Amino acid sequence: MKTIDWKDWEIFCRVAEGGSFTLGAELADVPKSSASAAVSRLETELGVRLFERTTRRVRITERGQQLYERVAPHFSALREISAEAVSVSEQVNGTLRIATPYEVGSSHLSGSLLRLLKLHPGLRVEVDVTWDQPDLIKQGYDLAFVMTHTGLSDSSFASKRVVLVERCFYASPDLIRMRGLPRVPQDLAGWPTLGDAGDTEWEVMHDGVEVARLPVQPRVATHNAELRLKAATEGLGVARLSSRFAGEEVELGRLVRLLPAYTSSQLKVYVLMPARKLMPASVRAFLDVLEETLGVPDARGGAAAGIRLGDLPDEDGAPRVASALQP
Repeated sequence: MKTIDWKDWEIFCRVAEGGSFTLGAELADVPKSSASAAVSRLETELGVRLFERTTRRVRITERGQQLYERVAPHFSALREISAEAVSVSEQVNGTLRIATPYEVGSSHLSGSLLRLLKLHPGLRVEVDVTWDQPDLIKQGYDLAFVMTHTGLSDSSFASKRVVLVERCFYASPDLIRMRGLPRVPQDLAGWPTLGDAGDTEWEVMHDGVEVARLPVQPRVATHNAELRLKAATEGLGVARLSSRFAGEEVELGRLVRLLPAYTSSQLKVYVLMPARKLMPASVRAFLDVLEETLGVPDARGGAAAGIRLGDLPDEDGAPRVASALQP
């Protein structure tokens, strides 16, 4: 009986999951030419076409989809078994890949990540900035943090709400001198605004109850909170920002919190992870640190979800962090 090359089958599954030979090769950790050759060998061996190829796209065939649905769960189970074997080791090492919005990473995760690295010298951490909810499987992340003012879209990933972020209104002293100090939310009508991408109105809350909605047409509309913060300090408009993120500029006198009796709707931060029974040791170690430092529940239970963050310790950077946390 001919020996089955299961690596070709695994690469076939990865190409199907990635939707292209380029991404499939990255997921399988092989060169693109090797991925193409593996699929071609498998097609020849089976006598069926697994993918329709054009110069612009790769599309799985009906027969290919049928085979993928039967084979892929077995590779998923094997990866879980491998992860379990690694996780029983007391030593946490390897690379932990995390995706996070800039504001969450810079203001809320840094202390926990640095503590994690000090506890586990053999561990590396890669932190990528993204404001969209990533596909953890296709993009190879172990954990992803997602920030939203509503809730998560339907997802096959396991999730926990870990942070409630308070948002308030801020402006520079120069802009306040020019416009006058607002006393009620309606006084902000006509002010230039600096908003998140897609902002059309801002909710105004008093004691947790919505009391007004302010229509906005931001002069600057961006997910990048650092850019909104800098534009606000330059007097370009009033910004809705996390109170934690704007705190240093307020202390330095470059920003003033407007309408201190009011807030805006809170942002909810969730941590996402693949919905699997077995958890890699690095992920388990990070969740343990989050639970210790921030009161974040780990996947096995623990502190209550949604706890407000306390102050994080100020610590020096660690050379084992490969981070894209730049404005």
